[in-house]
Amino acid sequence: MLPVNRNKALLSILSQTKSLHHTQQVHAKVIVHGFQEEVVLGSSVTNAYIQSHRLDFATASFDRIPSWNRNRYSWNTILSGYSKSKSYGEILSLYNRMRSNCDGVDSFNLVFAIKACVGLEILENGMLIHGLAMKSGLDKDAYVAPSLVEMYAQFGTLQCAQKVFDEIPIRSSVLWGVLMKGYLKFSKDPEVFRLFYLIRDTGFGFDALTLICLVKACGNVFAAKEGKSVHGLSIRRSFVDQSGYLQASIVDMYVKCRLLDNARKLFSRSVDRNVVMWTTLISGFAKCERSIEAFDMFRQMLGESILPNQCTLAALLVSCSSLGSPRHGKSVHGYMIRKEIEMDALNFTSFIDMYARCGNIQMARKVFDVMPERNVISWSSMINAFGINGMFKEALDCFDKMISQNLVPNSVTFVSLLSACSHSGNVKEGWKQFELMTRDYGIVPEEEHYACMVDLLGRAGEIREAKSFIDSMPVKPMTSVWGALLNACRIHKEVDLAEEIAEKFFSMEPDESSVYVLLSNIYADAGMWEMVNCVRRKMGIKGYRKPIGLSGIEVG
Repeated sequence: MLPVNRNKALLSILSQTKSLHHTQQVHAKVIVHGFQEEVVLGSSVTNAYIQSHRLDFATASFDRIPSWNRNRYSWNTILSGYSKSKSYGEILSLYNRMRSNCDGVDSFNLVFAIKACVGLEILENGMLIHGLAMKSGLDKDAYVAPSLVEMYAQFGTLQCAQKVFDEIPIRSSVLWGVLMKGYLKFSKDPEVFRLFYLIRDTGFGFDALTLICLVKACGNVFAAKEGKSVHGLSIRRSFVDQSGYLQASIVDMYVKCRLLDNARKLFSRSVDRNVVMWTTLISGFAKCERSIEAFDMFRQMLGESILPNQCTLAALLVSCSSLGSPRHGKSVHGYMIRKEIEMDALNFTSFIDMYARCGNIQMARKVFDVMPERNVISWSSMINAFGINGMFKEALDCFDKMISQNLVPNSVTFVSLLSACSHSGNVKEGWKQFELMTRDYGIVPEEEHYACMVDLLGRAGEIREAKSFIDSMPVKPMTSVWGALLNACRIHKEVDLAEEIAEKFFSMEPDESSVYVLLSNIYADAGMWEMVNCVRRKMGIKGYRKPIGLSGIEVG
């Protein structure tokens, strides 16, 4: 057989090999016949080893090809192997060797190098490769351009991503989706909507990827109206029935926008109802204090033989806390023990919070004590458990033990501590912890910290001090802060100040019915029945009704 024909025969056999053993047999033939330095055969052997997931053999085969004989195809072959294994450092090393041994670049090796820069988080190298792509006239290539947009978007340099995007003459749906994902990742949701309207106005066809990005953006900014529009568009384009991931994203959007009935309606029509979708819906009902429905969903989930995960059970525990039902909480706890479900830190912390809110501090402490590892969140949860049950000394001791184990408290820890001070009425200790938070740990007070301090001062009867504290805050007080002071006015019958605070409340939250109820109660406590009737009339005009009173925990 002539060498050329033998060469073709070996190439044909290589293209058909499916196993590592056969590839090694052919490779042996290549070496026996002295073809290992031939670039086409050598590259084909290299590729065959890559397909067999043996990058070490592929590298050895590639190294047998003399450097003067390697071409772009052979370099791209070995680069593809390292790209599949996400060996980003080796990719850049090979790319630099290629640049010194081979003339020019092409779209394939540029894409491999760009993705390596993203994987290694080296923007500077990526920008150099972008410059080379421009010099080579490949920056608008159908493969290179999306990679450049994705690179800049991943690094958060959205202006550069937008500039590359704007210069591309033909934009594919993939490219639109890549840019949207970039804006979505860095919370530029208004920009996502701008892109949405731009796509619509230019008549470009949407695909599932762009719709998923839009739906996520709507959920992130609670844009229910826009979310419904995207849902409608996905139905008209027949994407919603074709993409389970799009369905899951729309359900998640409705849950975030608190449109739980819409979420459940779409969920009921979904064919691929996996544990993630079930958990999303159960968590939504739990967070919106529709706890009975959350448990009903959980029972349906078990009825369809879908096994819950740790997140599902953590969401159920939120429902137990809202219900104040130790019975439901113990049933979840028992289920996890019976099914031998390994609990993570989130589950342990959820049990601590649930038992504490149900008034069973002994069980909360027992769960805390059996935790294999305790992080700052679990310690903060235990501090809060003591605090809400009026055990201030135990909360403070718990904090001291946490510090003794060299754990650094975070903002949540101090919310728990300040809340404990508030429940016990210990103003002196509250001020001490508030100052310690900033001075020793560099934690900038947030809305919850300010609300705790106002609540502490208000409960202690220091109403004017609380008002002065709010006036001196470096940030604009939010509703939780004013709500804490308004509640203090009810306790201490400060009618004039309550009216002033209520006006501020209505300017921020005009539809907050609880403020009307609280103001009505303040007037009632002061014997101002005409004002009570006036507030009730306003509630009637707005269609508000006083909610039925409920106990904090399940009794009997």
